[in-house]
Amino acid sequence: MSAATLALDPRALAQLRQAAKADAPASLAGVAREFEGLFLGILLKSMRATAPEGGPFDSETTRLYRELSDQQLARTLATSGRGMGIADMLLAQMKRATLPAPNGVTAEAAPLPLQREAAPIPLQRERAALPLKTRLPGSDMMPLGRVPVAPAATTSPNPRAFVSAVWDHAVAAGRELGVPPAFLVAQAALESGWGAREIRLPDGRPSHNLFGIKAGADWTGPTVDVATTEYVNGQPGSQVARFRVYGSYAEAFADYARLIGRSERYQAVRQAGDFTAFAQALQQAGYATDPAYATKLARVMASPVFREALAA
Repeated sequence: MSAATLALDPRALAQLRQAAKADAPASLAGVAREFEGLFLGILLKSMRATAPEGGPFDSETTRLYRELSDQQLARTLATSGRGMGIADMLLAQMKRATLPAPNGVTAEAAPLPLQREAAPIPLQRERAALPLKTRLPGSDMMPLGRVPVAPAATTSPNPRAFVSAVWDHAVAAGRELGVPPAFLVAQAALESGWGAREIRLPDGRPSHNLFGIKAGADWTGPTVDVATTEYVNGQPGSQVARFRVYGSYAEAFADYARLIGRSERYQAVRQAGDFTAFAQALQQAGYATDPAYATKLARVMASPVFREALAA
């Protein structure tokens, strides 16, 4: 992690993972600086929370860019050596763990959690590796048909478990679209509240619809009717809409990739060079009616919670 690296850059963690694979001991300094950057970001966010809000220049947009500025400041302080010294102390502790033991045998530290493990997560989803071409929802899906309005999910958000559950599917869909998988995970997290607000069927079963994709006239699979908030002329209103139901998270990500990948409407989304452009392109293409959709999506990506969940 260099001082020139932007805080809002999902490639930084990927580069750190590659460095750890090539030379794990040499990558310890980068891991320590990354940790101090996250800690300073949380500290700055806590300090901002104590300041009064309001004023002629206060808005969702200014608050978003203030958060991005704080994240960049935290990263710059951690990489320039002008931080709190946490990285140096952590690095010294990690190096001590690799010193030779009294009997001459090297006691190596446990591997750092830079590579996401594929261990099963206690969630209702498929965890097997996903091929590039995955079957789309069709006649072989569960015969649910149209069902009454579904109840809201009542689970508590667990960002790390959510990222572990969807990461492999995001990698496959992102590869097909040419989009970093972290972008897709952030959007799924926003749409589903980290899985806690996932659309469910009346009997409590999950719909696996993490992207809030509605069932239009061309959809022949099962559906569920859900009360949702839509914006008309910038004003929110409640209405009942029909959403698609999938058999797994793999099907949900594959259908999302088909939707974004085959429509000219989302061409700018596929060509976005960074996450801010990705979020703005989604809003401009009309993916959601919320006028603050791009701002909310960028805020998820910039949050320390998201960065920590990706690094777990």
